[in-house]
Amino acid sequence: MNLTIIQLSEMHLSDCVELDQNSSNGLWSKSQWKKELTDPKRICLGILELQTKKLLGLCSAWLVIEELHITFIAVDPMNQRKGIGKLLLSDLIKRSKSLQINHIFLEVKQNNEPAKAFYNSMGFKTVGKRSNFYQDGCDGLLLKKELITNYKLNN
Repeated sequence: MNLTIIQLSEMHLSDCVELDQNSSNGLWSKSQWKKELTDPKRICLGILELQTKKLLGLCSAWLVIEELHITFIAVDPMNQRKGIGKLLLSDLIKRSKSLQINHIFLEVKQNNEPAKAFYNSMGFKTVGKRSNFYQDGCDGLLLKKELITNYKLNN
């Protein structure tokens, strides 16, 4: 499979809505996706299969000063467990470093063990809990990845 990671734009709106529907039961509306794809304070990356141009995964995040808040990450259900999410998140982390981002945050359902294990493997640590965060009443865990190294100077 030949893949490429691109910055998504408004021309990918239908693909984003479709992937959201297939992977997350339509978490966001079409107008929300349009905002994600057009707002300059947001990063929206996608992984495309080069031959078919099919959107296999996407990640959206908000830039807030020197922080990045991941708001959505998903992989097409037929292509999960193939490393696509890891490629996507690794690329987002690399881009964040070049933008001098110090921290990356995201929320994950407390009972979503596969996602928690994935984020842990990518260096995210649980730093908080949001009670009743999700529509179904599930709690959310706030995860954080540090991108800066603090050096201690010897006196």
